[in-house]
Amino acid sequence: MVRDAPGGDDWTLEPATDRDIDEIMGWFPDADAVDIWGGPVFRFPFSAQSFRKDLYLDKMASWALRRADTALAAFGQSYERAGRGHLARLVVNPEMRGQGAGKLLIQRIIAALEASNDYDEYSLFVYRHNEPAYRCYRSLGFGVVDYPEDAAMPDKCFFLTKKITRRKP
Repeated sequence: MVRDAPGGDDWTLEPATDRDIDEIMGWFPDADAVDIWGGPVFRFPFSAQSFRKDLYLDKMASWALRRADTALAAFGQSYERAGRGHLARLVVNPEMRGQGAGKLLIQRIIAALEASNDYDEYSLFVYRHNEPAYRCYRSLGFGVVDYPEDAAMPDKCFFLTKKITRRKP
């Protein structure tokens, strides 16, 4: 079992597959768990079809973080929002929480986006009561900033951003 932050090359980030989506559906036992992860418009109970539709798979990149033994450790999505690389629907396999997979997922998604985009900043939303996720994001350098005017639930969520400092060649 992995302890602390897994960081070696034995962890991989790759595009999520249909099989991954099927597996993560089992990570959400109730409406509250789905809401914290997917937001209030994500349906529960869900079917395989509604789950995929609510994920907006055609509009967002979907990522799977795997351990060396190929176990699915975490899932997340990304897209562009207001000129930033935006991270969404980040979740760690319930059996692997507290072991650093969430941090590694975020770091790897940002690295993947950096390879193909030129974002100077990344953003995400988190429910104010989701303390474990909030602490994870803050530990990675994300800070709370003014809430976007076009975003829903300003009284329930924080909006966090992280600037990327590039080394000069």
